[in-house]
Amino acid sequence: MAGLGGRVAVLMLSRLASYGLMLIGPIIVARLLTVHDFGRYREFLLYASLLQACAAFFIRDSLLYFIPAHPQSPWRIVRQTAFLTSITSVFTVVVLYVCDRASGGALVGEYLLPLVAYTLLSANLDFWEYFWIARHRPAAVFMYSATRLVARLLVVAIAAVLTHDVMTIVWALVALEAARLVASAVVLWVLDKSRHEPPITGSWRDQLRFCVPSGAASLLSMGSRNLSNVVVAKALGVVALGQYAIGRFSEPVVLAARTSLSAVILPEMVSRDRKSSGQALVLWKRATIINIIFLFPVAVLVARYAEPLVVLLFGDNYRAAAVVMQIYMFAVIRECFDFSPALRALNRNHPLVVSNFVGLATCAAALLVLIPLAGVAGAMIAFVIGCYADAAYLCARVCKLYAVRLRDILPWATIARIAAAAGLAAVVLVSDLWTETFGIAGIVLAGLLYLLAFAVVLLSMRVAEAELMVNWVLRAFRRKGASWST
Repeated sequence: MAGLGGRVAVLMLSRLASYGLMLIGPIIVARLLTVHDFGRYREFLLYASLLQACAAFFIRDSLLYFIPAHPQSPWRIVRQTAFLTSITSVFTVVVLYVCDRASGGALVGEYLLPLVAYTLLSANLDFWEYFWIARHRPAAVFMYSATRLVARLLVVAIAAVLTHDVMTIVWALVALEAARLVASAVVLWVLDKSRHEPPITGSWRDQLRFCVPSGAASLLSMGSRNLSNVVVAKALGVVALGQYAIGRFSEPVVLAARTSLSAVILPEMVSRDRKSSGQALVLWKRATIINIIFLFPVAVLVARYAEPLVVLLFGDNYRAAAVVMQIYMFAVIRECFDFSPALRALNRNHPLVVSNFVGLATCAAALLVLIPLAGVAGAMIAFVIGCYADAAYLCARVCKLYAVRLRDILPWATIARIAAAAGLAAVVLVSDLWTETFGIAGIVLAGLLYLLAFAVVLLSMRVAEAELMVNWVLRAFRRKGASWST
């Protein structure tokens, strides 16, 4: 497990880079556009993310399974992945166009053409992160993601500053994805070694068998995660959508922390499962504990300082989003428990389809009740309820497939100690003196003190994973010091 530490850390940074537009872009755009136009911008990103999920259909993610499973033929898997993605992306935009025309433009309206172009350009030949993760090259992932981050931020910022026009920003993003696609095609043509690799018997059938349930699960997951967004946009309007989107502003950080660790351990779990499913499960348990150590403090800090952070970053017009952000922290706690690697390591993806359907149906039912009662806050409560319904089903399936009892599927005593540490350390955040005395700087000071207190309490409770993380950091500093000395 210790050998994975460096890859997890680098990959987490790269995922933060890839989500950089979601983290920094909204701040720039919210400051330069009206509340209404910011809602329109978020509406485009909402539709684009849903279409990207449909076009990708979990095909590029399958590299995390098939490259470790066929290490002698990675480029054959890549070419196969690129071909399958081209088919799903074209099918996605055709369905979008037909449905929008049939509805008289009511589905996506003015965004139809840019959405078609953006989906085709962004989904195709966008496999590099997963390819490099599977090949144990997190530094390459970081460079790719960081470069993409800088380019996207510059494009959004320049377009927003010069024009203050939503559609100009949208078409600028489309142009950037066109440039990325051309560059990716050139690099693939230069690096492709598939003609020298041994053929893989049944690879098309195996990849489709893997991707169909996983892709269906991915679509249902996107639907479950974004149903509340769509309902808010259609029922309450784009201004409400803007408030709701800011309430989920920290979501990219959560996804970066969770998916980075999961993406790194999945190839390792596949390799270990060929020896013993028990070894794979042990690795997954430790990864879950590390997820919890990362995300519990995030939930506490954001819940405590949601309002001043929202006002600082987006302005007083978005103060109402603070309550939505605080409710979202319950979803952050659920995200600590990522059951998908445990299932995919066994190549058992059908439970993911069912679980996301459970979450989607639960969220939809809750939305019908809660939006009329509580508006935007009710939409977030419905989303949280759907998240926990999904997690409950997955937990039951993992217990059955690994033939373990609920009390043994996770180290619940360790989880309780981490929760207790997060709660005890929060004593330093109770007082308002931090912000009354130091203003916004007080949030930083209080946050640093809280993290220090959390680490001290955690280590005093002898949580093995916390000690492991400390050792990772110490080894990194020693290596850095050694390199400076030479």
